[in-house]
Order: sequence, then structure tokens, then C-alpha cells
Amino acid sequence: MRVACFAMWVGVAVVLLGTACSDKQRGAVKDLANDDPAIRSGAAIRLGQLRLPEAVDVLITALDDPEETVRVNVIRALGNIGDPKAIAPIVPFVGDVRPAVRMAACQALGAFRDTRGVPALEKALYDDDESIRIVAARALSDVPGPESLEVLLRVALRDESERIRSHVVKVVGARRAREAVPRLESALRAESDMVRANAAMTLGEIGDHSSLPVLYGSLDDTYYKVRCLSAHAIARLAPRDAEAKAAVAKRLAVEDNGMARVDLAWALGKLGDRSGLETIRTLLFRGEPEDVRAEAAIALGELGDASELPVLEKALGDKMGLVRSRVAEAMDKIKGVKAA
Repeated sequence: MRVACFAMWVGVAVVLLGTACSDKQRGAVKDLANDDPAIRSGAAIRLGQLRLPEAVDVLITALDDPEETVRVNVIRALGNIGDPKAIAPIVPFVGDVRPAVRMAACQALGAFRDTRGVPALEKALYDDDESIRIVAARALSDVPGPESLEVLLRVALRDESERIRSHVVKVVGARRAREAVPRLESALRAESDMVRANAAMTLGEIGDHSSLPVLYGSLDDTYYKVRCLSAHAIARLAPRDAEAKAAVAKRLAVEDNGMARVDLAWALGKLGDRSGLETIRTLLFRGEPEDVRAEAAIALGELGDASELPVLEKALGDKMGLVRSRVAEAMDKIKGVKAA
């Protein structure tokens, strides 16, 4: 009965579309009323690919199709077309009983990049299905403005999923959102390993000097990546600052993790103190695992000059391809700087 009634509406819609559309486009609209759900689903996909604004009204009417796959593809088609008048009709589907429909609704609301979709996406952040919450967080990150950021910080940053929390701090960093600094500092003190690491990196990207004290404290974090990224964040925030140099040098003096030793020495160099270069040279040959040697090569490529070329050339004999590749890149970088 629903399809029959919808067929009447589609017939009217095809007439209204008239000569403005090709036969292919009118055919896709007509197929939305087909008795076969596979044909209806395919028609929705085609309309989404064509991005036909004239088809928005008929697609909105098709949102109540009884078949899950049709609803999903209709929602996706509306998201692809991007007409904001479809936002309100899509919003209720964030609460659909079918996860695939809820996911499609979240994705479409993100595609509109419109703040009118934010309340529905916030609701989706409480979904029992972690995959839905992840999609909702990603969709919110696509919506510009303070409204979406506030929801991400208030709700998603506290999610039990580390993947979601990590995504939030990356979004904040990409937006250079200074208003997020207090919450990121809190995450740096208390959250899981990867979230603390991402928070340290993000504070460096935001560039607020008020974060320096908490970053100094994170140089003693139990997770080596937090120490690495905190050091780089400090170098980014306070180049050539005496207190910053002292804090990084103090940690380097007691550091026992190879990767962290490279990054601390590297950060120290960016702060204007090249006393850590010998540490980097040593780890270029003795660091384990090979990631440490590769990181040392990258650091020398950034900090070094032509005098480092003989050292790097010797390191081209490393048994690991990753290290040799990074050494070659470092040499090219130094040569390029020299030529410039």
C-alpha cells in the first residue's frame, strides 16, 4: 500500500521535473516507486550520484520506505545532494531501530556541514553502539563552528571509547581551538595513554603558552609517547626559552627509553640547544628497535647541516630498509637546505 501511494506521488514528481532533467534522471525518480526494493535502492543511489536538486522532494518522501537498504540509500543520496531542507526530515532517523540507518543519518548530517544537525548528532553520541558514536563524532567534526566543538568536548571527549576521545583531540588541534585548552590539559593529566599523547600533540598545535606548565609535568609521564610529544609541543610553544630548555634537558638526562631520548634531544635542538645531537648520532647506530634509528635519522635531517652527511652516509649501511630510507631522506633534506 505504501509503495502504491508513493507511486502516485512519483508520477506527479516525474511530470513536475519535466524537460529540465534527462530521461536517465526521470527514470531514476520513477524507479523509486518500483515494487522491487533492489530497484528502489538502486534508484536512490543513482539520484545521489547525479546530485539532482530537483529530486530532493521525492527522496524526502521516500525516507519512510519499509526496506532498510532503501532508507539507507535515500538518506545517503540526500546527503550527497546537500540541500539543507533535507536536514529536518533526516534528523528522526538518528533514532532508527536499524544501526545502518542511524549511521547513514549521522553521515548525512555531517555532510550538510550545518549546525541544525548538531543536536541530533549529540543524541547519537549516547548510542549504545560504539560504531554509531564514532560516526557521530566524525560527523560533528565536519560541522564548522563553536556548537559542534562544544558538543565534542562536553560529550565525546568523555566517551568510554579511546578511539572517540583520540579523534576529538585531533579535531580540536585541527581547528586550533584555544577554548578547548582547559579540557585538553585535563585529558593530559588523567586519560588513557593514547589520549594523553594526542592531547600533548594538540596543545602544541593550538599554541597557547599557558599550557607550558602542564606540558613540563608531562615530560615525566609514564608513557614514552606522551614524553616525546610533550617535548615537541614545548619546543613549538617556547622556542629558545630558557625554562623550556632546562625542563627538556633535565628529562633527557634521566631518560632511558630510546625513542624518547631521540625526541627529547630533537626538541632540545629545536629550542636552540644542540647539546643533544651526540645522543641522536649514537642512537642512529645503536638504537633499538629500528624505529629508534629511523627517528634519529629524521631528527638529524631536521637539525643537522652538511657536517652530518658523513655520519648519515655511514648509516646507509643499516640492515633495515626503514632506517636506510629515513637516512636517505635526511641526507636529501640537508643537501636541499645547503643548496638553498
